[in-house]
Amino acid sequence: MLAANRNPNITTMTMAEVLEVDGYIGNFSVKVRKNPRYVYEDICTGCGACSDVCPIYMPNYFDENLSARKCIDVAFAQAVPAVWDLQTDWCVECYACVDSCDVHCIDLSQEPEIVEFEVGTIIIATGWDIYEPEEYGYGKYDNVITQIQLERIIAPNGPTLGHLKRPSDGKRPKNILFINCVGSRNEEHPWCSNVCCLLSIKNSKLIKSEYPDSNIVVSYIDMRCAGKAYEEYYKRSRDAGIMFINGKVGTLRENPETKNLIATMESIGTGGIIEYEADLVVLSSASLPSAGTNEIANILKVEKSPSGFLKEFHSRLDPIETKITGIYICGSCQGQKDIGATVNQARGAAQAASIPMTAGEYTIELIRAQANDERCAKCYKCIETCPYSAISVDEAGKIVVDLINCKGCGMCAAVCPSIAIELRYYRDYQYNAIIDTLFEA
Repeated sequence: MLAANRNPNITTMTMAEVLEVDGYIGNFSVKVRKNPRYVYEDICTGCGACSDVCPIYMPNYFDENLSARKCIDVAFAQAVPAVWDLQTDWCVECYACVDSCDVHCIDLSQEPEIVEFEVGTIIIATGWDIYEPEEYGYGKYDNVITQIQLERIIAPNGPTLGHLKRPSDGKRPKNILFINCVGSRNEEHPWCSNVCCLLSIKNSKLIKSEYPDSNIVVSYIDMRCAGKAYEEYYKRSRDAGIMFINGKVGTLRENPETKNLIATMESIGTGGIIEYEADLVVLSSASLPSAGTNEIANILKVEKSPSGFLKEFHSRLDPIETKITGIYICGSCQGQKDIGATVNQARGAAQAASIPMTAGEYTIELIRAQANDERCAKCYKCIETCPYSAISVDEAGKIVVDLINCKGCGMCAAVCPSIAIELRYYRDYQYNAIIDTLFEA
């Protein structure tokens, strides 16, 4: 992150959101709103004096709300840029931070700024959101947490400095239950989240290595450990004493005195019912399309799959480019991926975007749709049918074809009842001439 931020050819715009995008490959016009940080990035030295005097504490979103942070603070220790930001929703405007700043970089009167610029290509990498469980007492029972919260608990820079403690009383949990496929592989979210199995194996193995006396049970539907050395890692976890039970947890109730969780689960392997009392329950929640993915899809008019993730041009032959020429996708905005697959696709997207940018020009075939307004009955079936959103109506009411976005598939010509839109080089009279020539021979 530091290397990218220091690169003179890379401009990093934080706390910003895309509002509008117009144009086509080589000539995209982008409008971005930079939300106020209330701290001038080019002046702030990161001394932290403002945070020291701030009297207001708020939940720390980076620690999954398991700890607190000051109203004015840096997002996290390794944040780029390392500049403080002020959360106005919690600020009481005591101006203690303003008085403490020696370089006078805090300005509570900052307003959103609109920035416009032009780019040649666009890469979307909006990631994913985690499903907030509605089952197994999450949000009701103190000691039911998600995998992301566990990640922060065992992280050296987390709320407990890497020490495993359960939220209710700060004691170390000895009996731990992992529940996989929470909110996924059901009617609402039928897809597999891809990373949950390996995440539960990794975290359970880390806990077992640090605390060998821990009793860890992982409840799963299928252990999907496809990948280089993944199955071997799974086997080492079993050899370490971690118990994997093929079955779903039916009910989970809390003992109000001890705050322990009593889980009732079925074992598909034995066909029996198992009851297990855990000090801590960890839920492997589903991964969902992020809110930013949905917003950018509407702004860029990029097609989405039924699951809500962004759709590629072709799942096998062109998994990086979208139906709009010059717009590429990478990472979990397209679907669930682990880190390795995300890095590979990101490099592929960067390379694909650099090809037309390096060449300085983009060549297209002239096999494109062409509309004849004299024949057009204004039924607009061509607009509804076009999978690339390349056909529109201008101010005069005429059908207009975007030659850049049009791929020459011919679907518009097939549905037009008036033969008012045809493909260049594939018009009806051209085919008639070919047929007549064949019969003459």
